[in-house]
Amino acid sequence: MGTLLNLIWDICCLRRGPQDLPYAPALLAAVAVAALAVQWLSGQLLGVQGNSLGAGILSLLLNLGVLYLLLTLRNLRNRFVQTATALLGCALLFTLISVPIVLLTGAGQISPEQLSVAQRLLVLASLPLLVWKILVDASILRHSLNVPFLAGVAIALAWVIAEFALAGVAASSGAAA
Repeated sequence: MGTLLNLIWDICCLRRGPQDLPYAPALLAAVAVAALAVQWLSGQLLGVQGNSLGAGILSLLLNLGVLYLLLTLRNLRNRFVQTATALLGCALLFTLISVPIVLLTGAGQISPEQLSVAQRLLVLASLPLLVWKILVDASILRHSLNVPFLAGVAIALAWVIAEFALAGVAASSGAAA
């Protein structure tokens, strides 16, 4: 377990890539379950309304589906397990880092206009975390898809924007229901 955490940390520090992870479908399943559990728990801590577990499962399936499609288009399907493990493992780590920041800002419990100056500074301080996540995803995609780093950045950025858009649609449809 410690070796896996070290590998994930090294991937997050851009020192390694998904090819350094073992090809282990059971590990991918375990990381996916852990990611869902942490997402559900963080949703409960943050007071997210609606079915955070269902949303997490849908998000997981969409992300894995998009990854599978990208790898298939590049004729690199054999890299799916390691790439998915790397993306999910790193996302899990970023979630664990970001939840305390979100709790400190009070996001979701108060409107943006009610944020104190300190809370607004925390929100600004969390932006480098988002940039770091995009760069990590770009590095993973660069290694997996055999594309230049800037192409990985473009794909990762488009992916993050799509996830935010889908989350916004899900939140608005959940609020309307």
